[in-house]
Amino acid sequence: MEKRVYRCFLDYEKEEAWVNDMAEQGWYLKRTMVGYFIFEKGEPGQYIYRNELVKGKKQDYYDFLETMNIEFVSKFGVWAYYRKKKSEGPFELFSDNPSKIKYLTSISRLFIAAILLNLLFGFINLYMGLGESTERFLNIGVSILNFVVVIIVCMQILKVARRKKGLQRELHIFEA
Repeated sequence: MEKRVYRCFLDYEKEEAWVNDMAEQGWYLKRTMVGYFIFEKGEPGQYIYRNELVKGKKQDYYDFLETMNIEFVSKFGVWAYYRKKKSEGPFELFSDNPSKIKYLTSISRLFIAAILLNLLFGFINLYMGLGESTERFLNIGVSILNFVVVIIVCMQILKVARRKKGLQRELHIFEA
């Protein structure tokens, strides 16, 4: 039995928590795309899921995960999902603060690229909307949408920056 769910997340930790909650209810992730999840019914609570930004990862990384009994589930774009049997104990992709900080930096870079792209298209659409174009209301509307996306993504960058700052603080406490 399959279950298809449309749900959009910008916060990767909230998305991961939601997928793990579904697994606790016996719905195991089979495939995902942006905002679209396909689950299959199974025994409740068998797996722990993790998601990861995998831009630039090579095959040897996936091979290494496989040796750790970590199963690749689904990949869409630069995001991937993995799972591991819960009976094998805790499952983290990043075991220390420096690797978590590096990971959060790569997520921030992805968000910054999204902001710059939306700012560019927002200003282009605004410029076209202020001209004599017959579609000027459409251009202004799309421009406003681009600027709203910029604000939403900026809020996500601030969340990531706070997480990163907390990890850096913990790192300095342990080094002292």
